[in-house]
Amino acid sequence: MGGASEAANQTIISLGLLGLGIYFSVLLIRGFAGYLRFRRVRPTAVLTWPVRRPRHFPLLLGLGVVSAALTVIHGWLALPFHHVYSQAVMAVYFILMVPLSARIHLGLYRDGVWADTGFLPYGNIARMAFREAPEGREVILVLLPRGRSGSFRLPVPREDYGAVRKVLEEKVRAHVVNVDQGILGL
Repeated sequence: MGGASEAANQTIISLGLLGLGIYFSVLLIRGFAGYLRFRRVRPTAVLTWPVRRPRHFPLLLGLGVVSAALTVIHGWLALPFHHVYSQAVMAVYFILMVPLSARIHLGLYRDGVWADTGFLPYGNIARMAFREAPEGREVILVLLPRGRSGSFRLPVPREDYGAVRKVLEEKVRAHVVNVDQGILGL
């Protein structure tokens, strides 16, 4: 009875690690593509600021180091490829991608806005609104893209709030940003 249970456990572990390998591979591909796009957009910066580093940043790097150690151990133990690969891509994500994404500057660029979920060209902005952040240290610019669900959030430092409003107002006056009319005129 114990042999069948152990085989089932190994199957579950293998499927879990395979799933993690695929998930982190997708995250790496998307992350590197986003970073490369940022490198192309960076010279067109109009008004930007660095991303605030998360409080748990050292923990994320620690996870990367642990994953790297597990990669070496799994390789040394000659475990199946997907065991080694899943730990390797997690290590690369936490050790390389997390610090790279912290280098991206949020803000306004010549052709669009770089927000929390990526770059949104001005022509794709359907609606926008400023909201007070709960902490009060910043204001959040919420952007709704045209033809897509979801939103882009741009945390704006208080000291840059006026400048951001001015740039956006200039873009609206120049018809670079064409926001949709509110429902019932609101």
